[in-house]
Amino acid sequence: MPDPIDLRHLKNLSVVAEEGNITRAAIRLFISQPGLSEQMKQLAQAAQVGLLVRHNNGVRTTAAAEILIAGSKHILQLCDDLLAAARSTETVAFLPMRLGFSLFVDHSLFETVCSTHTALYPSCEIKSQSGDNVELLTLLDRGDIDAALLTLPVTGLGLKTYPFTKSRLVVCMRADDPLSKLKAITPDDLASKLTIFREPKQHPEAHDRLMEMLTEIGIASDVASISKSPNDLQWMVESSYGYALVPEGAHLHRGLVTRPIVGVTWTVDSALILGRSTSHKALPRLVKELQKKFRVLPPAKPVRSVRPSKKDENRLLFG
Repeated sequence: MPDPIDLRHLKNLSVVAEEGNITRAAIRLFISQPGLSEQMKQLAQAAQVGLLVRHNNGVRTTAAAEILIAGSKHILQLCDDLLAAARSTETVAFLPMRLGFSLFVDHSLFETVCSTHTALYPSCEIKSQSGDNVELLTLLDRGDIDAALLTLPVTGLGLKTYPFTKSRLVVCMRADDPLSKLKAITPDDLASKLTIFREPKQHPEAHDRLMEMLTEIGIASDVASISKSPNDLQWMVESSYGYALVPEGAHLHRGLVTRPIVGVTWTVDSALILGRSTSHKALPRLVKELQKKFRVLPPAKPVRSVRPSKKDENRLLFG
């Protein structure tokens, strides 16, 4: 069985490749030239493959060495991240993570953030607090919470925004509505029926943008009913107060269905927001892990009863 590869030797191999000369690399690494040569010999023996080819002016790396160098960068970064996470637990173990969240944010994002944080910092408690965008941004600005999960857009100086989930907006209606038999709702059919909206004061920027987008497709909606939570919004639809827009894939009350709007594909983004004064030690590592998780997530599934046309216009509502 070959000897295990020493991570220090991998790191030094990268320096040798950059310098193209053992002596210069040894000077740069503050070790002796014979000592570095012996390290390269041990690394070649452990890998069971030639790594360096000598020539008049120094050495050049083989194809096998280039593979090791490329892979070692990821391995060494992972080691650094693990050490940083381990050290940070001593700092944050007794400092709760104060996480604000909007009721309209993607619930799966909230669950993923909490589970990822707990996996990284088991002894660090999460203190969650719900509220609307305006309230939570105020708390974030004052430093009363460390981060907030909100729907976009958000405005404010010094805010750091990390969008993670995107969902298409679809029309929510009663299952016994005559238009529910259609695969998609046209703007003409929707015009007089879209009357239920989220309380505009909870997220003024999003409401104004939504009104602009509806006007662009010829819908002059009458805001007849407003709600302060997704549950209230669906209750109003159940009670026949009108139609509402909800994220595709949202959990629906019994007796409700969703349909897309013909010709448009609007989306709502959920994001983790950090304020300019945020200093919680767990956040940098948490953000990095979330970026890895959501980079491999599949896109939101289309409505089963309709396949979006290639001509559909992709419009970001809250991004």
